[in-house]
Amino acid sequence: MQISINDILSTLYYSREAIEYLFAKKDNVSISQLKSETQLSEEMYHRLKSLEIVYEYENTVVLNDSVIALFEDILQIGEVTPGVIADYILEVKRYISFYQETHHYRFISPIKKYLRRLDKAITREIIKLQKSIDDTYKNESNYRIKLRRLEEYREKRDTLISSIYTLQDLLSQNRSTLSISGDAQLYQIIQTLRQNLLENLDYLIEIQTDITDYINKIQYQLDIYQKAQQIKELKDQGLLHFSTNFNEVVANLNPIRFNGHKSPRTKIAIDTLYTDIGQQLCQKIAEKYKVSQLRYRTSAGQLSFNINEKLLDHQILIDNQKLVEKFLQQKEKDLFQFILDYKFPKEVGTLTLDQKLSLFVEILVQYEKQLHFSYRINYITVTDEENRTRKIGYTIIPPKKEKIKQSS
Repeated sequence: MQISINDILSTLYYSREAIEYLFAKKDNVSISQLKSETQLSEEMYHRLKSLEIVYEYENTVVLNDSVIALFEDILQIGEVTPGVIADYILEVKRYISFYQETHHYRFISPIKKYLRRLDKAITREIIKLQKSIDDTYKNESNYRIKLRRLEEYREKRDTLISSIYTLQDLLSQNRSTLSISGDAQLYQIIQTLRQNLLENLDYLIEIQTDITDYINKIQYQLDIYQKAQQIKELKDQGLLHFSTNFNEVVANLNPIRFNGHKSPRTKIAIDTLYTDIGQQLCQKIAEKYKVSQLRYRTSAGQLSFNINEKLLDHQILIDNQKLVEKFLQQKEKDLFQFILDYKFPKEVGTLTLDQKLSLFVEILVQYEKQLHFSYRINYITVTDEENRTRKIGYTIIPPKKEKIKQSS
């Protein structure tokens, strides 16, 4: 049967629900279960079998191992396979030797291909290794199996480090040979690969620290479990109180709560930080850690008798809707520049710089859906009413008229 990429892609797309189900279940999926759970038609099922995307064994269905490996590589999950990196290094060595013998440019392209694969594969394997270590420590219930698997991951970690050193030596030994080609893309690939190899070595050192820490914790927990199991056996046999000094040891203990242990740090409630006590605590912490950016609250001045009336007048007289409409009609200034240069009615009077800033923020919140956010910051220097020079950064809101849908 002639198979094309289009056939495979279209089959995967139209049977994506069944593929996802099989990938999640991995195995032990019967044919009837697959068809009922995913509503897979008989024709599509035979199509999957003919393309060898799925295999059928004794009334059970499994995905092709190549399809599983493809998804695991893309999702960066699954078991760690450092042997793939060794295979890629061998291919690089082979094509470098070909190029040294012939100096033909056609061998440069495979070298670049496998170097790019090595860069991605090493990073992918390190991510998979870290995930596998964490999952094993958190989810594996058997302590002895957990220790064995962590030891296996330690060996795979050593294999990855050895492969990185081998690749670094290979690039150093053939530096002159690769530089003769004069390929700028190859040079860039090698430089990027060298930098990533150094970063990956740092990650592998951190992974080794995690493995050692996990193994020590597991061993400590295992020792406690074994001791508790021995005490339980003595208790079940009736020998704990009569054949051991258990009572004497317990009587000599000083069971003070949290004795020898650091008490857990209690987090301060956010509401408390807004109070005067919270402000004092923040000041003490700032002094201890030499934080100079803590803003000290100052007591507010006395309110004028007609402050509420003035605020009410401004809210009534400034029509934000008309202001936004005038802004959208022009095409020269952004919203903040427009507000700065806008001539307000005589009833409103002259607004201060802080009042214009407040108006700008109020319009952004009120007309968020009507305005066009460019997500860029602009900085301008302005002079306020007290002749002080201030540098202000604001979000650029360019004028953009709304498209009115015509009702048919």
